[in-house]
Amino acid sequence: MKFRDEYHETLFWVIMQKMQSKDVYHQSVAYLIALDDVCRKHVEEIFDFKESVIRTESLDKAWQTGTSKKTTRLAFNLWNGWDTDGESYTDDDGYMHSLTSSYYTVDNIFCCPYAPYYWEAIKIRYPEYTNPDDWE
Repeated sequence: MKFRDEYHETLFWVIMQKMQSKDVYHQSVAYLIALDDVCRKHVEEIFDFKESVIRTESLDKAWQTGTSKKTTRLAFNLWNGWDTDGESYTDDDGYMHSLTSSYYTVDNIFCCPYAPYYWEAIKIRYPEYTNPDDWE
């Protein structure tokens, strides 16, 4: 695993100790939260350790910066495919649907100095698909 700095690595392991599970979902979220300086300060607002769920409302907080939002969005997307910022519509049959936000596209998220670490988080989450030697 490639870390941004020693503090990133240390905080990753501290966060993992608080996680209820050590699976790839939890690891990728912990890795990303520990990466960004703003996310580091607001870890409890981004992830609910007691319930083991992401806190999607954290994206609307005033403390979020452009880079911390990218980091949070990627963490949420790797957690469970989250890809909306609250936009929704009701279809003709009365069913509510969420709209995918363009903020979750690769060109929006990866246009950031953290891009090499974002790729690392993807490798953590999808280890079975990120080793080219294993591809058929």
